[in-house]
Amino acid sequence: MFNNKHPALLCDGGYYGTLAAARMLGRNGVPVLVADSNMLAPALWSCRVARRFRCPPAVETERFVNWARTVGRRHGQPVIYPTSDDVSLVLALHRRELERDFRFYQPDLDTLLDLLDKSRLAQVVRAAGLDMPDTWVPGNLRLAEEVIRNHTGPLLIKPRTQSLLNTHSKGTIVLGGREDSVRAYADFSRRNVLAPWVAARFPDWTLPMIQRYHPEAANRVYSIAGFIDRGGRNIAVRAAEKVLQLPSRLGTGLCFQSAQVDAGLALGLQRLLQRIGYFGVFEAEFIRLQGRSLLIDINGRLYNQLAFDVARGLPLPTLFYEGALGNDEAVAAATAAAAGADSTGPQAFCNRSRLAVLLGLRRILGTMPRQEAGRWRKWHEADPDSVIDAVADRGDPWPRRSDLLLQLHSYLRHPRAFLRNTGYEQPQDQGAGP
Repeated sequence: MFNNKHPALLCDGGYYGTLAAARMLGRNGVPVLVADSNMLAPALWSCRVARRFRCPPAVETERFVNWARTVGRRHGQPVIYPTSDDVSLVLALHRRELERDFRFYQPDLDTLLDLLDKSRLAQVVRAAGLDMPDTWVPGNLRLAEEVIRNHTGPLLIKPRTQSLLNTHSKGTIVLGGREDSVRAYADFSRRNVLAPWVAARFPDWTLPMIQRYHPEAANRVYSIAGFIDRGGRNIAVRAAEKVLQLPSRLGTGLCFQSAQVDAGLALGLQRLLQRIGYFGVFEAEFIRLQGRSLLIDINGRLYNQLAFDVARGLPLPTLFYEGALGNDEAVAAATAAAAGADSTGPQAFCNRSRLAVLLGLRRILGTMPRQEAGRWRKWHEADPDSVIDAVADRGDPWPRRSDLLLQLHSYLRHPRAFLRNTGYEQPQDQGAGP
């Protein structure tokens, strides 16, 4: 059905979505090029990768764009698709230059800003009739202090965007009405800094937002992920629950389990994406409580548990690849077919190696009860056919080995951050991971 001979360039080789896409495209005969600034990045070492590159980090934007254009010219206009908010923003801002050397399946900058800027996201979410936590976007420190003083209960101080943010922090949780929470807002602003040129171009992004924090976000985050075609008429989705994350209260998903698609939420998402003109791969996260589903984020790019949805019948890498080559009719037909396909299959997604390390250390440190540890060990020991591993693959062993080295390197360089992730210390800023 598809012509899989044109190369594809995937950056952010340390992200699991990149590895999943590289494996699927490589199996289908696509010459896959993978790049990262860290040569331990797992996707670089997949046997499905034709060429690997050490590239400048996206925050060094001019160097990154010049490097990318050189690769694009040498490899015949590869398809390019982002895995991170950093690369997504850079590609959108430099689209005119990069289109000479790459093939895109990515909407324009204005559309992407509706997703990357969480203040704009709050507006389009409500306009589409979806629900979300109470959100405040103070224009200065005085207004932020008023919000914190006037609202009791837990609040989340979070960046307007994670794109090219020095910490990639997801936020910090504080209690409203407290003076130390006011100081925490000012401290968060000082420590979480955008790249200078981003702050100059988007000055409103330099101040954090404030959002009502719901403790349910620590235990059950409901995810709807999938693909919507260029016309917005065809959409295919799968659903999952994020049941374990690191750090525990506000972090990146470690374990997911299969869930039924909420048809009403899926329709609302399609309406939202059509409204802003988005097309391509996406993932939306919801907190579900007391009959409400509160949307907390949408990623317009490849995402962490991509391999889980590929295994459940969504050929997401093939869809964006063929879309970039202009095969819109084939993409629409394949999207419609995936929407109606049997989505049964693996029931869970996990990085077993990281889970094993987490369980062992939490038991040693006494931060996990014996009964809870036993429950998670069942995940770790489950039938391999029922759990998709983030990195492990019998036919492609090197990414797992590289991921273990990357974990060890991270633990040795940042031991306090590692202890926070194990639950030994109460986290403050909580950053994103692969």
